[in-house]
Amino acid sequence: MRKLLISFICILLILSGCKKKAFEPVVSLKQDVLELNQTIDPLDLLQDTQNAGLAFEVISSDLDTSTPGTYSITYKIYQGRNTAEKTFEVTVKDNDPPVIDCPDTIEILYGNPFIFTQHAKATDPQDGDVSELMHYEGVINTYKEGSYSITIIAKDRFDNSSSKPVTITVKKDKDESYRESICGTYKDSSYTSGQAPTLTLNSDGTFSLYISNCSLLTLVEGTYMQYEDVLYMTSEDYEFSYTAEENLVRFIVQIDGTLMFDSHLSLCAPSYGDIFEKSNE
Repeated sequence: MRKLLISFICILLILSGCKKKAFEPVVSLKQDVLELNQTIDPLDLLQDTQNAGLAFEVISSDLDTSTPGTYSITYKIYQGRNTAEKTFEVTVKDNDPPVIDCPDTIEILYGNPFIFTQHAKATDPQDGDVSELMHYEGVINTYKEGSYSITIIAKDRFDNSSSKPVTITVKKDKDESYRESICGTYKDSSYTSGQAPTLTLNSDGTFSLYISNCSLLTLVEGTYMQYEDVLYMTSEDYEFSYTAEENLVRFIVQIDGTLMFDSHLSLCAPSYGDIFEKSNE
């Protein structure tokens, strides 16, 4: 009986070892990004990665190299009696860079934010509006009168790029209306859990700042002063620091109109480096 059982187990092992494995050919595309109007046969794109003697056939393809876009090619792959199908995506690249629409010179008032996307727009023949992919190189100090040179750069999804030099002129505002432009309510966009701290700046020089002690929001009220791009805030009812000379907090007014918290406090938020964005409400 024991010999019969061993023989039966051996037969099972032999049969399981003879089970046919699935045919999984190893293939890849020679290139998955093609140039516009490139002449190529889809069959020539596929390669036998391990040189296993595979044969190919194109079952379906919508590839059109005369029009930028993404296309699908389905191949049938042979090796003896074994066959398999695989589908790949191929992208036809657009060679045209975006067009930047922006004045050669832009004037801004002293102390006002410079949000360059309000002055510039980029459109691409294939991707449409790509203004969100724009950036500029150069440094502007809106608290110093003068002319500044920047270069606006736009790219599309194929990394085709274009650039445009622009002169930014900062002019002094006799009425110093920039102090009015900074007023409003700002929300801590860097705070990702719970209720975010908020800051309200009033035109009379007072502020309301909600700070977070982890589980509790505390309202701090006081006065602020602005010197160029720095806001200094103090409160008679709240101690930011036990040291009288350091009992204040600072915000840096950034070039895009956001505020960066520039102090270290022993509480959950705001934290040093947090960005406060102005609410449109």
